[in-house]
Amino acid sequence: MEMKRAHLLKHIGVVLAVCLVCLAGVALWTTRGSGDSGHDLFLRNDFTFGRVVYQNSGGFYRGWGWGRWSVDFPSADANVIRALRATTSLKINEPQAVELTDSDLFDIPFLYILEVGSLQFSQEEVDALREYLLRGGFLMVDDFHGSRQWANWESQMKRVFPERDIEEVPAGHAIFHSYYDFDEYPLVPGTAALWRMGNYEQDGGLYGHRLRSITDDGGRLMVLMNWNADLGDGWEHAADPGYPRAYSVIAYRLAVNYAIYAMTH
Repeated sequence: MEMKRAHLLKHIGVVLAVCLVCLAGVALWTTRGSGDSGHDLFLRNDFTFGRVVYQNSGGFYRGWGWGRWSVDFPSADANVIRALRATTSLKINEPQAVELTDSDLFDIPFLYILEVGSLQFSQEEVDALREYLLRGGFLMVDDFHGSRQWANWESQMKRVFPERDIEEVPAGHAIFHSYYDFDEYPLVPGTAALWRMGNYEQDGGLYGHRLRSITDDGGRLMVLMNWNADLGDGWEHAADPGYPRAYSVIAYRLAVNYAIYAMTH
């Protein structure tokens, strides 16, 4: 009985923590217009958060052997969904774990991938991701750090879009103002950096936290890369007294902005 009570109290604590970092209420914004080229792929008011599963990066997480794709899973995903339900008027579906080659990939408007510092896409994944993004999909990249991990991810993106450049997202971009207003891209460090009494992992401190992107021909952000940052830790550890609440607030607010941008552009 005591164990069940403790589990219930922990669950309530997480829910309250997530709600505290969001402004509850109905969002005053509209979804994509029907005239947007390539965007008829997704239901206008249906939002699904899809975590990308990949098999070739190895590693064990919490003893399960699921690989690096599963870091912060499933807590971070569930907490993001709570935040979006508290903030937006979208129909928010339950989060999914999806492979890029799955047949239902095109039912998911928002993909999240992390720990990509040693990831190697198969050619089938490259082709599927390219088609998904060009048809209106959105990919958020998180939790990769330093020059070596950046170089690996950049090489994978060049396979997907050899003809497109990776660019810095300027401070005045619409994604910083789609719901919450940010004057600049804010810092959200992960627990690994904080445990070392710093803000960055690997040699990330030499470059700082950066938000970079790949856009389509119309300027829409297709791929959003949070380099030297770890929003997933901010989501997962919202109720953890050892993780600064201020960083969780920022992480959730960025997630809301990203989701709204993805569904309105």
